[in-house]
Parts: sequence; C-alpha cells; structure tokens
Amino acid sequence: MTTEELKFDEDTEEVIEEIKTNYPLAAAILDRVPEMDMEEAGTLTLLLDDVRWLAKIHALHLLNMQDKAVNDQMIESKINEIKRKFPLLGQILDRIHNMTLKETYTGLLVLESLEEILKTRQVQVLREKG
Repeated sequence: MTTEELKFDEDTEEVIEEIKTNYPLAAAILDRVPEMDMEEAGTLTLLLDDVRWLAKIHALHLLNMQDKAVNDQMIESKINEIKRKFPLLGQILDRIHNMTLKETYTGLLVLESLEEILKTRQVQVLREKG
C-alpha cells in the first residue's frame, strides 16, 4: 500500500506533505506508515513518547532549567533503547543534541502530527481486519 492509497482526510494529507518537505528526517518514517501493521504502528506511537521526553529535556537544558534527576547517562541509555527498537528514529535522536530551542519546539509539533498519523494508521488496520 502506498501513501496515496492510504486514506487520510485532506488536512492530514497536507500535514504529511509539509512534514516530508520541511522535515526530511521524518519522511522515511512517513514512507513506512502505509505498510505498518498494528504492532509496528503502536510500538512507534509509544516510542514517540520517549522521543518527546528527550526533546523536552533538551529544551529545558537550553532554557537552563535542567532536571537535576536526569543525567547524561540516562539520556544516552534512552536514546540507545529507542534506536534498538526502531532504527528509523536514530537520525532524529542523533540530531536532538544540536537543535536550537526553536527547532526543538518545532520538532515537538512534528512529533504530535506524526503520532496522529500513526493513530490513523492503527484505526485503518483495525477496520481492514473487520
């Protein structure tokens, strides 16, 4: 199934095209969505929570509001765990450390959109199975 065959509403289609154009690191993930089964789409949706947490920790660091309970070892451990479970997130995770605050906030919005697209895929898989 191609992205064109995957049925999204018009607004979602616009978001997908904007993400693919403006955020090429997410394009590889979006290209996989039409082929994802329930388990893969669900797993990725859950992993996005961890990526969102990492981005928030980075934003707090940039704002000089670090969470003292979170250390570099914890962050690297979480990054490595996510990469093992879903390697396509690796390029995004490698980039987080170098993002500006604006890029981090934008990335958080992209993650929200990606999560909605994945949820839509999960609903489609459920409907296909009847």
